[in-house]
Amino acid sequence: MEMMPNIDELRKMRKNLGISQKDLARVTGVSQSYIARLEKGTINPTYSKIKAIYEYLTKSSEKANTIALTCDKIMTRNVVVCRADDSILKALNLMRDRGYSQLPVVNEENKVIGTVTESNINDMLLKGMSVDSLRGLTVRRVMGDVLPQVDKNTPINVIYQLLKYSNAVLVLDSGNLTGIITKADILKTVAGLS
Repeated sequence: MEMMPNIDELRKMRKNLGISQKDLARVTGVSQSYIARLEKGTINPTYSKIKAIYEYLTKSSEKANTIALTCDKIMTRNVVVCRADDSILKALNLMRDRGYSQLPVVNEENKVIGTVTESNINDMLLKGMSVDSLRGLTVRRVMGDVLPQVDKNTPINVIYQLLKYSNAVLVLDSGNLTGIITKADILKTVAGLS
């Protein structure tokens, strides 16, 4: 009988691959709460479930490390952006309509100058700002740092490493924003190689 993998190792593998608990649950046939309880050590899992999770994470890791594509092959083109002088409501509506959690912020020359995220906006509310006050703000007041930026010919394994620390990576061609890559794009690519 094989040795059961260590739960801490499974959690580290999942996080290093940028796979959410929800996505791991979906592909391994368990609930997201099962994965959460498993990682906290509050359940006694069956060998078959641990094995299925471990095999999926191992295959995903092997595929991600052998992908020989460049980011221009998997990036989302036609990046949705907002401007620093746009209202928070406009940015929130864009994010909601497109299903995004962040938007690059560009200046008049279309150069990226920051990022606005749902978290930036939620932080303002948590600090006590009223919803009415927030409505009057511009993106400039809540935007954060620029997302990591790479050239369009950057290998995917480099992007994979950047996505461990960022929700997305911007792709540039001669200094111009041409695409964006998220963890979901990497997972789609890995899944497509099955």
